[in-house]
Amino acid sequence: MKPVLRYLLCLMFCWHAQGANASAEPLVIGYSAVSSVFLPFWIGKEAGFYKKEGIDTQLVYIASSTTMAQAMFARQVAISSVNSGSVVTSTLQGGDLVLMGAVMNAAAFYIMTRPEIASVQELKGKRIGVTRLGSSSDFAVREYLQKNKLNPGRDVNIVQIGGMPELAAALNNGSISAAPLSAPSSYVAEQRGNRIIANLANEGIYFVIAGLTTTRRYLREQRSEAKAFLRAFGRATHFMFQQKDEAKKLLTKYAKIDDAGMLDGSMKYAYDFTEKIPLVRREGVQVVLDQEAARNPQARDITAERFFDNSLVQELINEGFYKSLWVK
Repeated sequence: MKPVLRYLLCLMFCWHAQGANASAEPLVIGYSAVSSVFLPFWIGKEAGFYKKEGIDTQLVYIASSTTMAQAMFARQVAISSVNSGSVVTSTLQGGDLVLMGAVMNAAAFYIMTRPEIASVQELKGKRIGVTRLGSSSDFAVREYLQKNKLNPGRDVNIVQIGGMPELAAALNNGSISAAPLSAPSSYVAEQRGNRIIANLANEGIYFVIAGLTTTRRYLREQRSEAKAFLRAFGRATHFMFQQKDEAKKLLTKYAKIDDAGMLDGSMKYAYDFTEKIPLVRREGVQVVLDQEAARNPQARDITAERFFDNSLVQELINEGFYKSLWVK
């Protein structure tokens, strides 16, 4: 064989091998809490919905939206649960994160306090814990405090603790006086005598607490894969609502919950707040933009639409996909 021909054949083989390796790379999907609201992420994997769409996936747990956003910048995660707060902040700093859907459009936390605190006004001068500064829990509690005429940082000291289990533990041992908690950590805290003083879903506080977030680059270059993911996620959400016993088993597996009360409370939490059709609500982005505008003049001239793109979900609506799932 001539050297030139041998070289070309070798080069073609290398190209083919590189292409095969690239296509074999899994779609990395990140979730930021061990909570029942992320059941559709887990169901998509366990029930084979991603695989049926031709997507090889890898699920990763990263404890907060701000840390997750950094992983997405580094292209270590393609799609995640990053919230609207992190999307707005990163975009204003030159990033290209975008919400292509929403798992939850409400600030789905319970504001829980120590037993001796009965109202929000009694939190003045106290410490409130959040997972991370800049996280969804941080944003939600600031909105709640401001609604009740308390100034975060001046009237109340906000401190970052870690994940939800760490928040519940800090509340239980008295190192903080209050925390925004989600199930099952809220159940654990309540069993220890702590009290719920507010359900933020009833406070008119909109916030895309759990998004279906990606980058504009991925949405542009891998649009068909993103749409396939949304189909799989839609089927997984439907499974969660319709196959309740199986969903509960998966929650037990991933969240390591075997207490019947915790399981029921966690499932109710998911059913109460999870969107069946994951359209992003504009209000859930605008509220973040309004807060950002108070300290960043650049945010005042930007519309909420810059931070989300409902086009793929809308395509699926127009094609009758969600109707085919939920018509019964």
